[in-house]
Amino acid sequence: MVLDEGIRRLAAAGMEQARQEAEWLLAHWLKTAPLDLYLYEHSLADEVAQRFFTQIDARACGTPLQYLLGETEFFGERFLVEPGVFIPRPETETIVEALLHAVRRDLPRLESSLRLADLGTGSGCIAITLARALAACVVIGVEVSWTALFVARRNIRRYGLAERVQLIQGRWTQPLRGPFDAIIANPPYIPSGQVDQLPLDVRQEPRMSLDGGPDGLRDLLQLMEEVPRVLRPGGLLALECGEEQVDPLLQVASEKASVEQVTPLRDLTARPRGILLHARR
Repeated sequence: MVLDEGIRRLAAAGMEQARQEAEWLLAHWLKTAPLDLYLYEHSLADEVAQRFFTQIDARACGTPLQYLLGETEFFGERFLVEPGVFIPRPETETIVEALLHAVRRDLPRLESSLRLADLGTGSGCIAITLARALAACVVIGVEVSWTALFVARRNIRRYGLAERVQLIQGRWTQPLRGPFDAIIANPPYIPSGQVDQLPLDVRQEPRMSLDGGPDGLRDLLQLMEEVPRVLRPGGLLALECGEEQVDPLLQVASEKASVEQVTPLRDLTARPRGILLHARR
């Protein structure tokens, strides 16, 4: 059976979820649910089988599954991704949830007219999630990569949010004019020396989305310097980072006169994964 051969090839390549990934890839080509594969009674066209094995072999060589499927899941929704675009992680959902909670708690009177910014928007999944969760807000997504911007635009159109989610090409806050009520960013934060030690499929993603400089703090510290220019008094900043960067960022934030309060954020495994900053009013 075609599926069994796909599973065998992935297992031989050391893929821990060989069966599940082979099911996803074949179901993708047949436009059906993975569970329905075992009820599939039609003969498989040679062309479909060939494409399936081509993708199986690409996956066995380290191509991310999300690139092969052309999409990924974030906050329970599907978003288009392709090579050259950073793949969203579940850990980022907790940063978005923390910002949404803070906005509803601390900025309730502004919810219908919020101006938000998503710096390094990538596929646009964060900006779209914020716009879907906060009625009538406007989100500006900033991204340096044109490849990512084109994918983000397709995702925005997919969810019918072209009027409320806008895209700008540029790096971090450079192209922005404030003030913004809340800003979120998931910058690169992996130390340069560790990038080449990452799993093979992760290394297929854009290096500029992973490499955060010698200690992983390069872009995080740059954002801490830039954001006050465009964040309104009393505004919010949510930054995702690695566990080892949380304490240095808390220290830097606590020494800034523009910061009223800063708290650590934890991921799904309760490990420190970011900070939430409240600007001084």
